Amino acid sequence: MSAVARIVIAGSAYRAGSGKVIAAAAAGRGHSVGYVDDLDRLARDPGELAGADALILVPKRGDAPVHTERATRTLLDLALGHCPDAHFVLFSSFAVGHGPAHPLNRINDTLLPSRVAAERMVRESGLPYTVVRPTWMTDDPPGSHALTLSQNPWGDGMVSRHDLAEAIVAAVEQGAARSTTFSLFNEPGEPVADWAAAFAALRRDEPEEEL
Repeated sequence: MSAVARIVIAGSAYRAGSGKVIAAAAAGRGHSVGYVDDLDRLARDPGELAGADALILVPKRGDAPVHTERATRTLLDLALGHCPDAHFVLFSSFAVGHGPAHPLNRINDTLLPSRVAAERMVRESGLPYTVVRPTWMTDDPPGSHALTLSQNPWGDGMVSRHDLAEAIVAAVEQGAARSTTFSLFNEPGEPVADWAAAFAALRRDEPEEEL
């Protein structure tokens, strides 16, 4: 990937919430950022994907079979057809690793199966990918804490939305982030100084692996 990437953020309304913060982090690091709120419109006119180096899917809240599972399938199909070398980053949830016992997965019967299906589709797509599982998000200022990237499926904690955004953009930039699934949370200490080393310490996903 070139030093300056064209990044397309899809799913979440980019003017609010995590999508907006990720876009600001990407632009702040010099990347070109595009936004797609309506995947059905994108399917009719996929021109916005032209030249994309990375796609970041931040599923909208509610109706997980549509906003998570179907949205993932739609964007993956479009990527394979129009930017097959693009790095696909899926914004998932730490609760996936906890399974049915976690309260977040008992909100309704479709949430966990849709998230599991979305992660599986990404891993099996053949695209370069990263699956990021945020923990409970806060609005703490960026760089106020250390940041831990964990592959413990029962990991839990709290993460600054700004630190999460920086990690997602760094995952686009760093080849060592490819083929990984991880949760992340803040701890006391200094912010990440070497993203390459942080991602290199992670284990690559194995085929058919459920993390």
